[in-house]
Amino acid sequence: MSIFSKLRFKWFISTQSINYSIDFFERVYEIYLNHKKIIHWRDGKPVYSLSTPAVYSKPAVNLFSRSVFSTIQNRNFPNLMSYAINDVCNVNCQHCSFFDSVNDETRKVMDTKQSKQLIKDAQDLGVSVINIVGGEPLLREDLPEIIKSINKDLSIAILFTNGWLLQHKVKELKQSGLDGVYISMDSADEETHDKIRQKPGLYKRALKGIEVAKKSGLSVGISCTIAEDDFRGGRLTELIELGKELGIHEVLIFDMIPVGRAKGKKELIDNRAWIDEMIDYTKKYNDQDDYPGILVYAYGTSYKSTGCSGGTSYYYVSPYGDISPCDFNHAAFGNILEEPLHKIWDRLSSDSNFSQASWRGCKMKDSKYLSKDESKSSSCADCSC
Repeated sequence: MSIFSKLRFKWFISTQSINYSIDFFERVYEIYLNHKKIIHWRDGKPVYSLSTPAVYSKPAVNLFSRSVFSTIQNRNFPNLMSYAINDVCNVNCQHCSFFDSVNDETRKVMDTKQSKQLIKDAQDLGVSVINIVGGEPLLREDLPEIIKSINKDLSIAILFTNGWLLQHKVKELKQSGLDGVYISMDSADEETHDKIRQKPGLYKRALKGIEVAKKSGLSVGISCTIAEDDFRGGRLTELIELGKELGIHEVLIFDMIPVGRAKGKKELIDNRAWIDEMIDYTKKYNDQDDYPGILVYAYGTSYKSTGCSGGTSYYYVSPYGDISPCDFNHAAFGNILEEPLHKIWDRLSSDSNFSQASWRGCKMKDSKYLSKDESKSSSCADCSC
């Protein structure tokens, strides 16, 4: 290449790289999230979703670097871990996927030291997003200490909470290194919300928690569980409008899944038409900058995004150390108190049911997956689905 050509190429790169970077990130997140708008600026960096690291942050570097090596090695690396940090809760939600499915009062919850070791092992494995779930995580006294142990050069920390205790905990959580928080809201109507979660006063406490969390600089979202009747009856619309009114950054929508306390609801299986309709419905809000980002779980598990990623880029850890494909699929592949995490991940990510992302949506709503004789699979011998 001549000197002139090199100079011309350098000039071209310097003038085109900004627009190209913008186009690249917008397209990546449009595919992943079903929108391409920045929902928050956290610590001076753009955030497209609470479920992803801020662009140009060190955890984002970790995410993209691991993606490169996943391609080089032709194997799956996890980028997201959900850790159920306790097995107690102060509410009694009708649709809970944890209680009546995961919790076991005869077992011991992992202690502080074990929790910190889990986080270290997860980050060594490549995780860039750590979801802290429960139970109700804020009932655990050592939660700030556990969050503080996360290497913030590698991963972000996101908390899921019902919001009852949030307003009093935000300052300490922020100082510990928490990046974002999802507060559960299942109705924009106070009476309905408190009835669903069987906790009088929860709605008002949750709203106060949202207010304080926003002021602290955290990325703030609300998460909700929606059934077909809720969508057709307007409850989802009301929640999105509430999110706009509160100035939150994201609305995360789970469609009801037949696990936990909703187990046995056969009408939820193979019922995809209304969910696709809901995904299309939310697009108009994602096209408007004055609305929060709308992230539909079912979109993420579809062929349009990553597909069901349990075992390909995601796993769930129970309070007792069991490793499963996700929060809703509790097939146990091993326990980190008994063997190293990387060995369990290798077993999970190599299993024929989970080695490749599924385009059929959530496996726990897929009759083809559910009809398999799990008892014949040695890796799923403890499957509770």
